[in-house]
Amino acid sequence: MLRIVFLSFYRAVIKLIDDGGLAIASNVALSLLLALFPFLMLIASLVRLYGDPSMAQQIVFLLLGSWPGDSADAITEQVRVLLSQNPGEFFSFSTLVALILATNGIESARDGLNRAYKVNERRSFLWRRVQGAVFVLLGAVALIASNVILVGAPFVWSLMLVRMEWLSEFALMFRLLQFGLPLVLLGATLFAFHRFLPDLKGHRRELLWGILITLIGIAVGSHLFGLYLQYIANYTAVYAGLAGIMVAIVYLYGLSVLLLFGAEFNTALVEVNQETKNPT
Repeated sequence: MLRIVFLSFYRAVIKLIDDGGLAIASNVALSLLLALFPFLMLIASLVRLYGDPSMAQQIVFLLLGSWPGDSADAITEQVRVLLSQNPGEFFSFSTLVALILATNGIESARDGLNRAYKVNERRSFLWRRVQGAVFVLLGAVALIASNVILVGAPFVWSLMLVRMEWLSEFALMFRLLQFGLPLVLLGATLFAFHRFLPDLKGHRRELLWGILITLIGIAVGSHLFGLYLQYIANYTAVYAGLAGIMVAIVYLYGLSVLLLFGAEFNTALVEVNQETKNPT
């Protein structure tokens, strides 16, 4: 089994390079950055119109708080400006435009995943755009719901402890479940990207391997990138006022490479398994 995994990993690296994955990841990263702000605009419109305005700041932290170093600072500063304005200015035609712009990031990721899985896109342009809009809206609702859980769960837990003191033995488990929610959201997002964006037919059990590798890569890579920003990099000296945006682009580029590598690994794993079962 280990031989299959290592051989698949090696082939995935070669395929990522040969398929132009490193170049495609640049396009995916830029598209995601361009789509991120309209996505946050949409969330801001929803929570300011139907919820507590301070919730939007908490959702931004849930979405960007795990980014290493100051990679998200330039974005969060602009979001603060956004939240200081009238919500009616956003929940209108501009919200529709923001939704359309946010789907561009989904389409860029779709193209990269189709290449990695070696499939041709046969679905209509309209269907893909509708699917992208559904992805964006579900993502916004999921983040809002997650924030409600993170904020409301401690209050509910305190009430339960008053009535059932024996639950205090499970306090550590509750904390792990509560703060493990961002990881669950990330895993669910990656699964949705791999399962529904590329034009794959039927269920692909091998998707889970690539998703697991991507999750591990994000956890380790984010830590290493944070150390790199803290002790080595000096983007301010090179890019001056654009340093924050450049750091965000570099980080998103790393995430995009990991996303595409996960798909390449899944494809390589299928090929290696087939060769193992049917040796020539």
